[in-house]
Amino acid sequence: MRIQTAGEQKYYDFIQERAKRLQTGMIVWGSLLAVAFICLFSNIVITVILAVGGAFLAMTNIKARSELKGKLDQIEDKEEFFRQLIAPDVAEFSDCHVIIARDYILVYKDDIFIYAFADMEKVEVGIQGEVKKVLFLTDWQGKRHEIISAAKGDGMQREFDRIYKMLKERLGR
Repeated sequence: MRIQTAGEQKYYDFIQERAKRLQTGMIVWGSLLAVAFICLFSNIVITVILAVGGAFLAMTNIKARSELKGKLDQIEDKEEFFRQLIAPDVAEFSDCHVIIARDYILVYKDDIFIYAFADMEKVEVGIQGEVKKVLFLTDWQGKRHEIISAAKGDGMQREFDRIYKMLKERLGR
């Protein structure tokens, strides 16, 4: 991946943690296959077990890497997307891995998610008793996309409220 603009750099910095996890996964499955090859000369049963495990990890890792590379495919105007990431009105919440641009929100939980505000109908808050609140964006088909959650006493309440306010403003609905 050649980085040419500050916006691209910001995006790749945002996905860096996920990319590192995938890189570590690649090292693991490569190591398993190498050990399987070495064991080929001593114990065929261990070789088969390691080779099957390594092959399974390789398939899942390669699929996850291609999905990560494809995250930008849903963006129609990538230049504008990258420009928005470095605009003065962008809001970054590094503690909860959220970036809010003019037309998009980027969220990192177990994976990277990019949501266009044009595809979203409303902002919702789900309350789970007095213990936890969850902030969702709901698309036009009614599917909810979790953005952030805040449990009582976890210190995320302030970030939760700021993100909620910004999303309400950005959607303007």
